Amino acid sequence: MSLLSEQYSNSKKFMARIELHRRFRTNPHLWTQWIFDQIRFPKNAKVLELGSGNALLWKSNLKRIPEDAQILLTDFSEGMLNDASKVLGEDSNRFEYKIMDAQEISYPDDSFDIVIANLMLYHIPDREKAISEISRVLKPEGVLYASTYSLNNMKEFNGLLKNYDKNLYNPIEQFASLFGLENGSEQLRKSFEDVELINYIDSLEVTEAEPIVDYMLSFGSVKENINGDNLKGFKDYLDDVLDREGVIKISKESGIFIAKNPK
Repeated sequence: MSLLSEQYSNSKKFMARIELHRRFRTNPHLWTQWIFDQIRFPKNAKVLELGSGNALLWKSNLKRIPEDAQILLTDFSEGMLNDASKVLGEDSNRFEYKIMDAQEISYPDDSFDIVIANLMLYHIPDREKAISEISRVLKPEGVLYASTYSLNNMKEFNGLLKNYDKNLYNPIEQFASLFGLENGSEQLRKSFEDVELINYIDSLEVTEAEPIVDYMLSFGSVKENINGDNLKGFKDYLDDVLDREGVIKISKESGIFIAKNPK
């Protein structure tokens, strides 16, 4: 099993990361609600979400989904799609589900009005092919909504980790280097002429060590460096910082690209 497959075989590790942001965010408007704010649904919209994970985007906005929208949730992980159905509960039958690789979208040209790629394009090995596939299956004037992070996202957090152990790092920084706010537009413009970036304003004010530890342990690459005595030492280090400062303040830089197919 690949590292990516292990990390996203179900939503457990993903939710450890979400919890840190949910509990300690300074922006009261949830990320998933803000993402939904950006989406414009045409009448009888056909919607494809790639890498839909456990469907938090839709669970957070159930009352706002147009009744006439047809929504297909896809992921390469069957476990994630199973979790999505559970999270959506009695509303799960409003959606279709399909295991799918974004590099090989199994639908004909001009199939969808909207494609959503929420914090996932950086996981795809051949992004150029995936983006081309997205453009292909979008109708004329169809829209891709692709969210991601900046290279500077959580920069104070990265500094905190390095101060404890030079071998520690936040893997999100690596994701942004592959497809981030700084380089996403260039990649999208190979298939889309009209690309707009909208930034999301938020930060974290963390007052407990345990959620940071859980966040870090959700990444397999980090677990190799935080275990046993080192794990206790890391938590003690965070407790010491909190005792001195009362809060760990972390800036966030993220946003969404809106890329439109030509007419």
